[in-house]
Amino acid sequence: MPITLKDIADRTGVSPSVVSTVLSGRDNGTFVSKDTRERVLKVAEELHYTPVRSGRPRGSRRLRRQRVDQFIGVWITDSDSGSLAVLEQLQTAIRQYAAMQGSSDSFDYDFGLRLLSSEDLSRLDMLGVIGLIVVGDTALPRSAAAASLPTILLGETDHAPQELVTVHMDNFAAGRSVGDHLWGLGHRRVAFLAPGSKARVTRQRWQGFQSVWVENGGPLDGCLPAPYDMKVGLDLRHQILATVEELFAKETKASSPTALICFNETVAAYTLQALTTIGKRVPDDISIVTFGDTPNGSEAQFVALTTVRVPTKQLVTSAIAQLYNIAHELSEGGEANQLLRGRDLGFPGELIVRDSSKHVDAAK
Repeated sequence: MPITLKDIADRTGVSPSVVSTVLSGRDNGTFVSKDTRERVLKVAEELHYTPVRSGRPRGSRRLRRQRVDQFIGVWITDSDSGSLAVLEQLQTAIRQYAAMQGSSDSFDYDFGLRLLSSEDLSRLDMLGVIGLIVVGDTALPRSAAAASLPTILLGETDHAPQELVTVHMDNFAAGRSVGDHLWGLGHRRVAFLAPGSKARVTRQRWQGFQSVWVENGGPLDGCLPAPYDMKVGLDLRHQILATVEELFAKETKASSPTALICFNETVAAYTLQALTTIGKRVPDDISIVTFGDTPNGSEAQFVALTTVRVPTKQLVTSAIAQLYNIAHELSEGGEANQLLRGRDLGFPGELIVRDSSKHVDAAK
């Protein structure tokens, strides 16, 4: 009875797809550690493994069914409605990209999507993962993947590893669009509810917003930072409630904000609750603008929210194209460190004006 890939996999403790990658010379072992590669080759030699040649092109449907599928790994750092919407878009984009490329003798675009847990990150070479997409604003831990494994971050973070490709909304421009909108409505005192834990995204949006005040000669003390995650021991809802109460605790016409910018739709939803608790009406007493516009998000609130719509489809399509291009180049013998260095792609969002933002008399 002939020796199979599964026999070798059982002896080496890896998946059949990893064995297939090593024995076929696919990607020259790029996505398999050196130790694993050597172990697979040694066991294959000991078992006198002889590959079966079908005579068909490598990318044929028959051969695809014979091997265990490899995957694009997805690691979501923050599970919320936005990240789940991204996951759905990724599934669609992978299918469309593979269909558009068709089959190839040198590179197979037909890969599945695998949602990873934190525990999976230390054993990527055993999972048949050709590359990673990280959804969120946290870089993949350096210990989790070798520099040769293509990794795309769908988000922004400070001090991202050089080998990481980032694809994200242009958050500076998003902050500017919110600032232009509120300035045009007459608002001159605006608070920004954002987390300190998302330092780069918060800073980019804040600086974009502030630039509008600077260019128009507005009062800089009219830009109020309101970090809500500094309150230890409270869940998100109560953190935001406490922050909103503080903003209006010593209310006077000169010091109270006339508009609030919320970091995302979840923050905006809790802010609406908090404003109702303290007797503030949106938009009659105060305007709200946020970022996101996911299904059942901004438009589904009891006051439809003005928001900057994240270009999710464009981000996801770009991320998939980047990942496949890098993986393909690596399979042709390219150097990973050169291919992955310095790619940072930002795409503009779209301001969607709804009921939550209203004109005010700037003279008051």
